[in-house]
Amino acid sequence: MKRVVTVAADVLTSLGDLDATWSALLNCQSGLVSRHIDGFDNKWPLGLIDGLHETLGSNKRLEILFDHLFQTLPSLPENTSLICATTKGAVDELLDCRNPSSGQPWHIAGQLAERLHTWETHTISAACASGTIAIIQGAMRIAGGECENVLVVGVDLISRFVLSGFASLKALSPSRCRPFDAGRDGLSLGEGAGWVLLSSEDNARWTPGPVTAQLTGWGISCDAKHITAPCKNASGLVAALEQATGGIKTEVGGINAHGTGTIHNDAMELVAFSKVFNATPPLPVCSVKGAIGHCLGAAGVIEIALSLKSLNDNVLPPTVGLITAADSTVALAGKSTLPLLYPSILSCNSGFGGINAAVLLEHQ
Repeated sequence: MKRVVTVAADVLTSLGDLDATWSALLNCQSGLVSRHIDGFDNKWPLGLIDGLHETLGSNKRLEILFDHLFQTLPSLPENTSLICATTKGAVDELLDCRNPSSGQPWHIAGQLAERLHTWETHTISAACASGTIAIIQGAMRIAGGECENVLVVGVDLISRFVLSGFASLKALSPSRCRPFDAGRDGLSLGEGAGWVLLSSEDNARWTPGPVTAQLTGWGISCDAKHITAPCKNASGLVAALEQATGGIKTEVGGINAHGTGTIHNDAMELVAFSKVFNATPPLPVCSVKGAIGHCLGAAGVIEIALSLKSLNDNVLPPTVGLITAADSTVALAGKSTLPLLYPSILSCNSGFGGINAAVLLEHQ
């Protein structure tokens, strides 16, 4: 099995690109702003990206997002495979056109391939674990010798369709979400995108950037407990975490968690962490969704890119929005960074249908 490394990454969130987002996180800033969207009675805190001057949920907005996102993308090595992660893409095109020719999840990989001149494409649409699973799929292809380089792109927009869906589920917080807070009351939606360039370690010297981390473990599971609710005993996430850490044979320095700010998701994650990890001092855990919102299919890619920043600085960022930490066996902080216990970090996500995924990154 070939070793898999990361050689470049960038994101675009309501706080800016990767460097700007990381700096804002360290300073406890939030990109969530309360907004009124046509067709909705309530205002919702949303993480909208500045400069996307097109209709929410539209393909035109999606294309402008890509224009901004790929400004920092280096020249790709020959025969780079492309894996795209998204949940709904430009889904509002379906509200305005019966048969849209672009912007849907089954279109986006092709749109990107044409833009980036890549030769092989794959699409992952696995709810809110899409981005993490896309990273895992890329790592598995490289580790198995199927290819040498994989560009993983995650993207999702805020749309009327998705906003109305979460509103119907009564899952949205009327104020900014508060991940892992004792008084948390729902999630906040964000739009965002990110890319991570993976390579085999042997081939990394031919890639455009320095090796930043090694992917040393990953895990995917599905508990299939409920169409939306997570399994209360966290069986699926526990399985994914144990796969990623080789049955806890690897020292974990911290966790960039899913942390949506909903009552049931955060409780499930804390149960999983208590079952899998029993560190002294307690394992540090953070969530970035209180700052940028839940970016759905892009969340995993964005959070893995931010985890590279964590490894470089040896800290987890504050969990913006967290005021009073929920009872747990892990270390949670709302206004301060947390030092990593070791030069490694787990990034995990969970999605509707009981899907769970986790990736372990180690500093190079």
